Amino acid sequence: YHQRLSDEAIIKGFRRGDAGMYEPMAYEDMDFTKAEIINVMPRQYKVTLLTILLCLFAIEVPADSWDEGNYKPYNTDVVLEKTNLPLLFIDTRDKAGHTTVIHKDYRVAVRMKIISNADGVNYGDTVAHPNQTIDYEGWVGIKYRGSSSFYDSDKKPYGFRTLKTADVNGKKEKVKLLGMPESNQWVLLAPYHDRSLIRDPLVYQLSRPYFEFTPKCKLCEVILDGIYYGVYILCEKASKCENRMNFTDPGDIGDELTGDYMVEIDRDNEPHFVLKNKMYDHDICAKYNFPEYEDMTSEQMAYIKQRFDELEDVLNSDGFADKENGYSKYIDVENFINYQLMSEFCQNPDAYRLSTLIYKRRDSVDPRFKITPWDYNMAFGNNIAADDFIYEQWVYEKGQQAGLLGKLPVPFWWKRLTEDEAYWNRMKERWTELRNSTLGDQYVTEMIDSLVNEVTIGGACERNYQAWPIWDKEIPLAPTTATNYSEEIALMREWIKKQVAWIDGQLGFAPTSILSIHDAPADHDGW
Repeated sequence: YHQRLSDEAIIKGFRRGDAGMYEPMAYEDMDFTKAEIINVMPRQYKVTLLTILLCLFAIEVPADSWDEGNYKPYNTDVVLEKTNLPLLFIDTRDKAGHTTVIHKDYRVAVRMKIISNADGVNYGDTVAHPNQTIDYEGWVGIKYRGSSSFYDSDKKPYGFRTLKTADVNGKKEKVKLLGMPESNQWVLLAPYHDRSLIRDPLVYQLSRPYFEFTPKCKLCEVILDGIYYGVYILCEKASKCENRMNFTDPGDIGDELTGDYMVEIDRDNEPHFVLKNKMYDHDICAKYNFPEYEDMTSEQMAYIKQRFDELEDVLNSDGFADKENGYSKYIDVENFINYQLMSEFCQNPDAYRLSTLIYKRRDSVDPRFKITPWDYNMAFGNNIAADDFIYEQWVYEKGQQAGLLGKLPVPFWWKRLTEDEAYWNRMKERWTELRNSTLGDQYVTEMIDSLVNEVTIGGACERNYQAWPIWDKEIPLAPTTATNYSEEIALMREWIKKQVAWIDGQLGFAPTSILSIHDAPADHDGW
C-alpha cells in the first residue's frame, strides 16, 4: 500500500518520510497511541506492521490511481493515430484479460512491442496497419523505478529487463532497442516534473564526447494496455555489460579485489555505506550499485569503503594538492572537471549529492574514481528548493549550505578541489574548450531546436499534455511560470543564456567562435 498512496490520501497517524515511505507521526501529533510502538521495531517488522495497519485504518485513495491496480494518465481517452516517434506498447493482460499489477519493489513479466517504421511514420492502430516494422517484441521484467521521480510524479518511470521467456526470474536476453547497443537492462524515463520533455536527452547529448559512458536515449510514445500514456524516454542504464560500463566482477584478493565497483551518492533508502566526513552533522550515503549488495563479499565492501576514506583523508590534509600523493592519485581530474562544469552549466540541483554514479576499475586498469552522467530532469532552473537554484551561483557551494537541502548536502570534496589553484585554472581552461565546442551558444540552440522539433512535429507533445494536463497543476519543487509548451521552452532558453553568461564571467571566457551541431563530433544517432 505504501507504494500506491497518493499525496491526497488521508492517513491517520502517518506522515510521508524522507524516502517517500509513510511513517508514524510524532506522538504528540497522534490521536491514537499504538503506532508509537513502531518506532522501536526492526525495519522488516515495521514494514509488515505498517502494511497491516494501513489496511485496517480507513484510507482514502483516489480511484484514478488504483483502477485495476496500475497508475493511469489523468485523461485516458487520448487517441494516437500516427506519430513520428517510435511507439512502445506494454501489455500487462493475460489471455483472460486480467491485468498484471506493476510494482515498485519487484519485477513482473509483461509483453512489450516497439514499432519504428523506416519512413518515420508510426501508427497506433496495429490492426488497421498490420505490416509495420517491429523493432522488438517479447517478454520483459518490469517495475516502477526512481525516488522523487516516482513518489512526486503521477506519471511513473519504469525499469525493465528483456527476457527470453515469461519467467521473470529466468534468463535475460540482450537486445538492441531502436538502434542502441544491445543489453538486457533499460529504463523508461517519464518526463513530468520536466515539462520541456527534453532536459535529460539535451544534457546527455551535450555530455557525450566527454565521458567514458553517457546514456543513449530515444524519445518515444507509450501505450499501456491500450491506453495512451504520453511521451517517455527509452534510455540506457549504466550497467555491467560490455556496451555500457564494461565492468569486470571483483574478487577478494590482490588486484581482483580493487575493481570493478560503482556506487551512487544518494539517499539512505537502499543498502549503502556512509562516507567518513559528514556535512552539517548529516551522513552522506554511497549506495552499492555494482556489484549489487547481495552479491558483494565483506572484503569487497571493506575495500571500497576504505578507498573512499583514503580519498577524504587526502582532501582533508595540508598536502591535498601534491602532484604525486594528493587527490590526483585518487580521482580522474579531467573527468571530475567535466562532470563539475556540466553540472554547473545546467545547474542540476541533484548534482554531487543525489544520483551521482562514481565508479572505479581495477588498479591494473585505472586506480582512480570516475563519474558518469545521470538524472537531469530538474536542471536548467527547473527547481524551486532552497530559495531556488537560480543562475549566478555555484551548485557545489549552494548544495553545501544547510537548510532545505541540509539532510542531503554536497560532499566537501568539490569545494575543496576548487581551492587548489591548479584545479581551478584547469576548470577555466576546460570551460573555454567546452564553450568553443558543444557548449557554444549556436550549438546548444540548435540542439534544443532539434529536440523540440522531434516532440512537436508529429503531435507527440500535444498528445502528452492532453493525457497529462498539468500546466495549471502544482508539481513538487517545479516552477509554475510557464502556461504552455512554447513558454516553457522560451524560459529554458533564457535561463541558459543567463547562466552561461555568468559562468563566462566567473571563469574568464569571451565567446570568439561558432560551432554548429552539423560540425561537432557528437553522436546524434545516440539521442
